[in-house]
Amino acid sequence: MTAKDNKPAAAAETTVTSNALAARELEWAVNPPSLLEEHRKTNGSIIRTRFPPEPNGYLHIGHAKSMNFNFSLAFEKLGVAPENRRTIFRYDDTNPEAETEEYIDSLRRDLEWLGWTPECTTHSSDNFQALYDLAVQLIKKGLAYVCDMTKDEMVAQRDLAKRRSNARHMEKDPDVEAPLDPALLPGRKCHV
Repeated sequence: MTAKDNKPAAAAETTVTSNALAARELEWAVNPPSLLEEHRKTNGSIIRTRFPPEPNGYLHIGHAKSMNFNFSLAFEKLGVAPENRRTIFRYDDTNPEAETEEYIDSLRRDLEWLGWTPECTTHSSDNFQALYDLAVQLIKKGLAYVCDMTKDEMVAQRDLAKRRSNARHMEKDPDVEAPLDPALLPGRKCHV
């Protein structure tokens, strides 16, 4: 601890940078400048994180770590002023067979008990129809498909993908070492 601020010495020396949480940049995932500008106009200096537990059980230590990261540590690492910090509490309610009101209420109570206050609470299921409609549009444009593979076909496809990747890594021709099998191409029976 440092006497001056009662913080552990390592925390007192931490340098906050704007790219403290940066991951590798994927060319296809980079937002165009127009979208970034629209985001800035909408959000200003507000930075949002989300805490998305699935309501299929009670909170455990892993959830507590995630809460600390999403409600506090991420903002600290990025140097976000307290007045610009927002966290969305999103129930990832995508598996109705395993989820109950008991768990939903328990998660909310535990969140409050731990002292975290979300900006708002949402449910993944609120977006199901919109996501379904978008998926249908992508399928009709030929940009997506519904996977109809069996487990055995998936195992064979993954094995083929590994063999093709290994061939490229060994500077061999993947089409010779592990030719594509049309039977393993996904989306063969897809109709909308």
